[in-house]
Amino acid sequence: ELGKASLVVPVKALQRQYEEDYCSGEKKIVGRDGRPLKISMITGRENHDSVIQPGVSCADPRLPDTVKLIEKNVALLKEFYEDNPLIQAKHDVVDWKRLKRMSVAPANPYWSPIVGSEVELKQLTDSTPKKYRGLNGREFIFYHRKKGCSYFDQYQAYFDADVLVFNAAKYLIEVALDRKPATRIDIIDEADAFLDNFATEQSLDLTRLAGALRNVVSESPEVRQLVDEALEMIRLDEQRVRTLGLVHAGTIVPFGETLLRKVFAVLGHQEVEADILVDEQSYGNHALEVVKSFAGALDQTFVRYRVEGEVDGEKNLVAELVTTHVAEQFALLASKVDALVLMSGTLHSKEVLEGVYGIKDYAVVQAEVEQPGTMEIVRTGKEFDCKWRELKDRRQEYVDALRACVIAADRPTLVQVHAYEDLPSAAEKDALGVLEVMHREALRDQQGADKTGRLVSLFKSGMNDLLFSTKCNRGVDFPGDQCRSVIFTKYPNPNVRGVFWQVLEKTHPDQYWSLYKDKAHREFVQRLSRALRKKDDFVRVLSPDLRVLTAVQELQRKGLAGGSGR
Repeated sequence: ELGKASLVVPVKALQRQYEEDYCSGEKKIVGRDGRPLKISMITGRENHDSVIQPGVSCADPRLPDTVKLIEKNVALLKEFYEDNPLIQAKHDVVDWKRLKRMSVAPANPYWSPIVGSEVELKQLTDSTPKKYRGLNGREFIFYHRKKGCSYFDQYQAYFDADVLVFNAAKYLIEVALDRKPATRIDIIDEADAFLDNFATEQSLDLTRLAGALRNVVSESPEVRQLVDEALEMIRLDEQRVRTLGLVHAGTIVPFGETLLRKVFAVLGHQEVEADILVDEQSYGNHALEVVKSFAGALDQTFVRYRVEGEVDGEKNLVAELVTTHVAEQFALLASKVDALVLMSGTLHSKEVLEGVYGIKDYAVVQAEVEQPGTMEIVRTGKEFDCKWRELKDRRQEYVDALRACVIAADRPTLVQVHAYEDLPSAAEKDALGVLEVMHREALRDQQGADKTGRLVSLFKSGMNDLLFSTKCNRGVDFPGDQCRSVIFTKYPNPNVRGVFWQVLEKTHPDQYWSLYKDKAHREFVQRLSRALRKKDDFVRVLSPDLRVLTAVQELQRKGLAGGSGR
């Protein structure tokens, strides 16, 4: 009715479900003109196979358009420089420090960057430049070169598709950079989780950012001076943090007390931004996303430093940024789109929507207000209150109770893993002999390797009747015989060790507990609802955590779902 639309889903598994249902399945949606709507998925590099190097994805770090511009890659960089067909007069001796992405990326004939129209890539003489309107009135150009690579060809959908389907992470990146095509309506599925993410912290690796800035090679004296100033500010901030021991202490400090404001200002400079955007794989792109995400809220932003990884014998310094002033961030998003629809079965309360997110001009349309299906509580006799204070001294008892749940559950069974630490380690599993429970390292590896939601598809099809997952809390449905039991490893309370919750307790103590309880309850209902999608659905609920069974009983008392216990 309204025209071109963007649809945002919380997880890649749901994006795959949309693709199976509406792109290749039988649920074709027909427009007013009688033709099926063209619905296109926009996915990351890791979901696409490389054409120039079979056997790896388009995210492989040894491709011309992904290789890091650093000294250890000199051999590859020289090879790609020589293979670049757009440089006619090549130098005999190449200084890798002067190489830019444009010097090597065209060696991949499919490389097709998207940049703002204020930057004209005249070097790409073999491309077909295609202009489109992004957000905030900005114009972008898709330099489409050789066709045949699914990753780059998918961006043709920016021009042709009726509906663009993004996962939430990709959507937020494209919105932050104004690079998402302007559409008449943006629809956010599982919108309460989407809003929650406005308040989660963003991480900025200062060591990697410094490396990315050193790769900004510009002919402009102004840009070179700005980049040098930003590098100096990063160096001084790292020195200050290490000298004061802020990492060891875990101290949370106001953003204004750091030296990062100048760094953010440099990244916001139009010419610096344009130079970074040409190199899609530069860490500078993530830094730009962070800068734009916190625009207008820096005075209410806090920072905690930590270290991770290691480069040349020294660990990287990472700044974790968070703001609890999320109303401005939501207002910024709303100002960029024509119309915004927030869909969720577990809305925030009216007080939270208006008081925290500043959403006042809105209408509510209700549908499916009753929880479908019936649930039955199954007790093993080993349940106990798994509060942190209790759990730390009863670890073996907890793992044994979880094992009992897995044994007692009817198949197919979905195990809703609240945190990897809920599962035994590989060493624990061997020592305790709990063969029925997956160990945390295996789950982490398994989910890390599953880029397309294949694990969920196997479970839905019945090829696997036991699914451990930390990712099935949103958007993935298992109706009918697809799931007969749901096991909760624990009641899904938020992780209060996160920066957001620490800052919220400090700055808005009046909102802390209401938000905490609200989020926990919404997460619980969402995880349970994965198996209760229709009126005649039936599922058994198990958990080592007594709080889960109590919460199910509370739902039953309120009449939100039928049920019994045994």
